[in-house]
Amino acid sequence: MQRRSVTRAAEMLYISQPAMSRLIADCEESVGFTLFERNQGRLVPTAEAQVLYDEVKRAFLGLDRIALVAEQIRTLRRGSLRIAGAPSVGLNLLPDAIADFLREHEGVDVALLVDSSRAVLELVVGQNYDVCFVVEAIPCAGVQLQQIYEAPMACILPLHHQLASKRVIRPEDLADQAFVSYPEPFDSRIAIDKVFVAHGVPRKTHIESQLSQTIIALVEQGLGMSLIDPISAHFARARVAVRKFEPLLTRKIYLAILNGQTMSTLGAAFVSAVRSKLDALPGL
Repeated sequence: MQRRSVTRAAEMLYISQPAMSRLIADCEESVGFTLFERNQGRLVPTAEAQVLYDEVKRAFLGLDRIALVAEQIRTLRRGSLRIAGAPSVGLNLLPDAIADFLREHEGVDVALLVDSSRAVLELVVGQNYDVCFVVEAIPCAGVQLQQIYEAPMACILPLHHQLASKRVIRPEDLADQAFVSYPEPFDSRIAIDKVFVAHGVPRKTHIESQLSQTIIALVEQGLGMSLIDPISAHFARARVAVRKFEPLLTRKIYLAILNGQTMSTLGAAFVSAVRSKLDALPGL
């Protein structure tokens, strides 16, 4: 069909002319109808041959498409990635990491869900998401937590607060100051309260919020100061004053994986990108 002669077709396939003629005869016997008719010594394709040839071309294009998709998957330029994370990582860090990741792996589809650590762990158990990050070490049957980050919590204050001139904030600096807290069930709230009780320092804790982002907004409005996770504090530097707090209270980030589950190549590459983001964060 492409070369318009048996001789040139045989040359294209590096076979003899008689072998080419046998291939045509065998093909006609297989499909059950005539593919070529002789006209003045030349083979002319029948209408049926043209219909079959068009379908064969589509089939080969499909094979080429499959090869292309396989190459894209191999080079991490195709596929889907379902990511879930607790708010302290999901609201700033993960979008930042996704943006960098997609610049290198164009063509990948990404879904990001932000929810509580407990809800994210349920997604891990349900195998609904590929990569999951939590910030609380909540025991969950069948799920292993791999720590990928640990850093000190930061003290945040209104930008023009008098304590913003200090490089390090200590419990006594916050005596009788308005303080925006996490709710009592949170691990962070328990750890923070223990420090202030140990130092005998009272605070005015009239406002609470479960989200670091909301706490940042409240502090920005001058409603108090707070201690929050280092990731949220890093991304809030333009909105509030961020200072080191002593004694150190650290927060951790965990990669949550179902026992026995093998992470996809795409997922592992994204986790590596997140680790790089975390390693690049400046200290207080």
